[in-house]
Amino acid sequence: MITVVHVITMLELGGAQENTLHTVANLDRSRFRVALVYGPGGLLDARLPELADRTTLVALPHLVREIDPRTDAACFSDLRATFWRLQAEHWQREHDKHAFIVHTHSSKAGILGRTAAKAAEVSKIVHTIHGFGFHEGQHPLKQALFVNAERAAGRITDAFIGVSRANLTEAAAKGIIRPGQRTELIRSGMDLGAVRRAERLRTATREALGFDPEDEVILAITNMKPQKDPVTMIRAMRMLAERRPRAVLLMAGDGELRPDVEREIARGQLEGRVRLLGWRHDIPELLAASDLVALSSIFEGLPRAAVLAVAARRPFVGTAVDGTPEIIKDGKNGYLVPPRNPAALAQAMAKALVTRPIDPADEVAIRAWDADLMVRQQEALYLSLVGARSSEI
Repeated sequence: MITVVHVITMLELGGAQENTLHTVANLDRSRFRVALVYGPGGLLDARLPELADRTTLVALPHLVREIDPRTDAACFSDLRATFWRLQAEHWQREHDKHAFIVHTHSSKAGILGRTAAKAAEVSKIVHTIHGFGFHEGQHPLKQALFVNAERAAGRITDAFIGVSRANLTEAAAKGIIRPGQRTELIRSGMDLGAVRRAERLRTATREALGFDPEDEVILAITNMKPQKDPVTMIRAMRMLAERRPRAVLLMAGDGELRPDVEREIARGQLEGRVRLLGWRHDIPELLAASDLVALSSIFEGLPRAAVLAVAARRPFVGTAVDGTPEIIKDGKNGYLVPPRNPAALAQAMAKALVTRPIDPADEVAIRAWDADLMVRQQEALYLSLVGARSSEI
């Protein structure tokens, strides 16, 4: 039996959190004993009771996204103690001591989790890159801090998973992944079938939202945080509204920048053209009701919104950052523009509403993002890391 311990910060609505929970829920329990270590307080905590009977759940209040030396030191101690305890349980069951894996996600949990795992003498350490804590335009000292921390954690990592080729390439270029270290490209999986099934609800969903057939519905699936730059989306919508009188923007998501978004809506007199939906659990239905999916991110791993758009056969307009061009082919299934450029974003949305680009080749390409395939690929990696001992498990 292999024990796999997943480590992630707060379980808010987001790609890293969604696919971590799906992995934890669906790993083959005949071969894997599974634990989830997380920071409590997220919206997705509501799903944890479904896992409790077959997953060891460990909530660590100090495991937070914000950087604070005292809190982070406490978190390191909590993580190390948790790994020691879970290893002791693993050994008490007389499982192979080498068949114990800590799998961390994203930057903060990745750095603290891997460092604590090493201190606890964990045999194998895996990290998934869902994007980075550093990005273009960040203060140089803060960026250097993040890059150096990632490099240090990278030296004790046995295998890296990237949700995009771009992230793996960037990590190698910055010395986070060193030559010879193991890397795997495993896409951020999602329930593609739910998106397809919701299509039959298009008319009913549009009517329930109060749209006429002539309305042009743009859907932005986005956290309202600096990475997603939602204010640029509102500014682009103001420009688009002057050209497309039936265009309406739905923003599914919430976050710290919501007051800024609300002010920008008021400034642009867009109260009737932009709807802030908050956090939603009916994304497949909203996709079915939409005509276009848009995103204004400054940086990404690879946005799930783009994958969902392709799965729903909706054009996607977004920024040409990181892994986005790996799913969106400019002019074929959407349009990509530079970040922080509302005029370019507005022009691309206007064009997409007219041309409605859809690529028939996506029917095959999208299969790489199937949620169950993601789980099977991770299982194969775990078994491979354990090596010859996997035959004894």
